[in-house]
Amino acid sequence: SINIPYIKGEGGTHGIIGKDVIGSFKEDAVLLNFARGELVDSEAMKQFLDSGDGRYISDFPDDLLWNHPNTVLLPHLGASTAEAEDAAASMAASTIRSFLETGTIRNSVNFPSTSLPNCPDNSIRFTVVTRNVPGMLAHISEVFGHAQLNILQQINQSKGNVAYNVVDVDTSGHGVVDFKDVQEKITMLDGVLSSRVIYGVPGTGYAKNLEGDYFV
Repeated sequence: SINIPYIKGEGGTHGIIGKDVIGSFKEDAVLLNFARGELVDSEAMKQFLDSGDGRYISDFPDDLLWNHPNTVLLPHLGASTAEAEDAAASMAASTIRSFLETGTIRNSVNFPSTSLPNCPDNSIRFTVVTRNVPGMLAHISEVFGHAQLNILQQINQSKGNVAYNVVDVDTSGHGVVDFKDVQEKITMLDGVLSSRVIYGVPGTGYAKNLEGDYFV
């Protein structure tokens, strides 16, 4: 079996499994190539398959070998099947919908995976993106405290230089204007990159600190 990288150019591995290597195979040898198709010299492999009872098995297309009786070519990726593509599309849509509706992050490259249980009754959810520096969660909580908003549940996760916070607060005795004022104060904290109030239409309620200017 082959387990080497494909490197182009002089001194690379293009066609490294060529006539010299294949010529030393036993006549009934089986070569498994799940690394890269370009590693194998197709002409030399065809000569080998024509002359004996050997086999070539790979998951890369090969115009010269694809219909040879001693060649087995498999689909390269499971993700290339119609079923897998449908499942991937469904998963992507579900992931985006979950983020828009609840602030949940899954399978992100540059954000931490974050999930908080459903909002309790009579509550509203804030999400806050900050730099990953000490004290940010305390500053955010302080703004809620000054506004007399009781935090019901929260989570803080970080990845690299970014931290992501999801906070549910009690809405009792407060209106939409209160939440907008709190969002602006949180967004303009030093170290906060953006915020969102998950209320009403999913995907709205976004705010950002643009070099000291409040943008909604």
